[in-house]
Amino acid sequence: EPSGTFIGTLNEDFALESLPGQVFQLGNNSYRVLRMETGKMRVEDAHGQPPNIPFWLGEAPGRSWELSQALSRFRTQLADRLGTIPDKHENGLPDEDPSWKQDALDWLQQDLNIPAAAGDQIVDYLAAGMAALGIMPSINDIVLERFFDEAGDQHLVIHAPFGSRINRAWGLALRKKFCRRFNFELQAAATEDAIILSLGATHSFPLEEVYQYLNTNTLKEVLVQALLDAPMFEIHWRWNASIALAILRRRQGQRVPPQIQRMQAEDLVALVFPDQLACLENIAGDREVPDHPLVRQTISDCLFEAMDLDRLEVLIDDIRNHRKGLHAVDLREASPLASEILSSKPYTFIDDTPFEERRTLAINQRRWIDPAEAK
Repeated sequence: EPSGTFIGTLNEDFALESLPGQVFQLGNNSYRVLRMETGKMRVEDAHGQPPNIPFWLGEAPGRSWELSQALSRFRTQLADRLGTIPDKHENGLPDEDPSWKQDALDWLQQDLNIPAAAGDQIVDYLAAGMAALGIMPSINDIVLERFFDEAGDQHLVIHAPFGSRINRAWGLALRKKFCRRFNFELQAAATEDAIILSLGATHSFPLEEVYQYLNTNTLKEVLVQALLDAPMFEIHWRWNASIALAILRRRQGQRVPPQIQRMQAEDLVALVFPDQLACLENIAGDREVPDHPLVRQTISDCLFEAMDLDRLEVLIDDIRNHRKGLHAVDLREASPLASEILSSKPYTFIDDTPFEERRTLAINQRRWIDPAEAK
């Protein structure tokens, strides 16, 4: 406004949740919301006011396998250069004698050309995480961490820097196994470096047992059943149905509103894949996946584009045959390296629980905050 110029598109959920007066960024400019109309958001130039970033509920490209390997090597090499970490460093407190990390700081500055201030933060962060977990997580050393929140619920964090494509698949498969084992619909999220599974307070099991929950013989079947309940299936189904012209994007020269396209995509699922939208009370066992080209393509996109089933199978085989270092620790509170997954954004969720209902909101991380900063 006021010229009526079309400037771009937004995710429909973000548009519906926005309020008049809210400022968000699109491209290089910030805009202020004026009002909502059917299928349209009216905005004006915010003249550089501090904006929020809009969200899109999609599957962002995950980190490449080569980059994950490089990050893991970086972590391992830095850990090798650390001396004996002081006990007080476990609480995130500053050190009076930083000699234990001087070799690592020199390596970052001289060999990797990282500024001194940034290098000091990197060393402090990774050293605090290593002190809490007892080892530096890498692609060769996987760490399973368990702790409890303020409500008494337990959370499992798998520190595995394999990239989000592998972690998303691993998290979904584990979530399905936990649901079947404990009859509890738990919450899960996955980032490039970690997976979190949030359970209730009544579940008890040996922590090391989690590594053996999956095997390569049934992994694909479990993951297919798991992804059918994940938001990624709906997103990829709608995309495939649209490009196959199974649902119309334009009618009578006018663009079909996104909400109508979503309804039509859902109706199409009901026609070709009835079990996907069927009442769960009427389904015994696994959903029956039909042999339909759109269904096959959508499942393939989820398994091999949004996720990486091939490398996950290799990883699970390595775990089952003890070719990876498998570590498990119980902590009073979440470790510093768990902060990333605990504060992750909605696009990392691999279930459809709203942000305000996440169990991770009850987790307190007081131990790792500098008392001076906390004040």
